[in-house]
Amino acid sequence: MKRFSSALLEELHAAVRRALARDGVVNVPAIAWEMKARFPEERASVTDLEAEVMAAGMAHSAAMFFHRPVPLAQQKPHHYTGSGATLH
Repeated sequence: MKRFSSALLEELHAAVRRALARDGVVNVPAIAWEMKARFPEERASVTDLEAEVMAAGMAHSAAMFFHRPVPLAQQKPHHYTGSGATLH
């Protein structure tokens, strides 16, 4: 596994703790992609970051799932239906 900066590791572990507190589970790819975006100077691969997220999750005995986030450019726009509901 690649060695990351202490700043990235601290933020990654904090993101895992936040996900556990908020959702009770850790979405491994979502946190990995978030860290890749927040620390571009690290030039880290998503695979290496996912391994680190999984290790952090295992240290907390966390339930984990693997749902890759959809980039904003690929998301469909929200449409107002007129009934007060927003379709996604």
